[in-house]
Amino acid sequence: MGTFMASVAFRRTDGLDWNRVKPAIEEMFSRVEGLVSNLNTEGYGYAIVSPYGDLGRVLADLPDKISALTEDYAVFAVCVDSDFCMMELYHNGILLEKSCVHEPYMEFQEFESVQSPDAELWKPLLLDQQSFEKLDAAFTDDEVFVEDQLREISALTGLPIFDDQLVYGEEW
Repeated sequence: MGTFMASVAFRRTDGLDWNRVKPAIEEMFSRVEGLVSNLNTEGYGYAIVSPYGDLGRVLADLPDKISALTEDYAVFAVCVDSDFCMMELYHNGILLEKSCVHEPYMEFQEFESVQSPDAELWKPLLLDQQSFEKLDAAFTDDEVFVEDQLREISALTGLPIFDDQLVYGEEW
């Protein structure tokens, strides 16, 4: 059985008034049961996750709002059965791209024009600019499980797009 999950990941940049932004973000999803987050940790990257992907539609409404609030990047990701991951990249509340890691096995009209992520758009998110080729490879490699690619993208950007502890729970 593969992994289904949905996440919204974003970062806490220098100069961001976290005491103002955090409560506003929490309010966006606080009334939805089943979502988990790492907002109560100190760090650079944060995520709100639907571990089973069942609340993906709720999360789909958040990345543009969070991106606008933080005046930075946010990523919405939906992993489908470990086979592929649809992603949306936002900056300052504006959708920069809708992309897919791996080929979708379903044929829906909305997937027809979806390509692999454009690494150039993601370049500002890299923790180390020398890792650009690794990022590009993580978008296009053909791993058995898309989670492996998402873990690599998360490590390179510092955004917990796929975080094992948030997806699989404390015992992971």
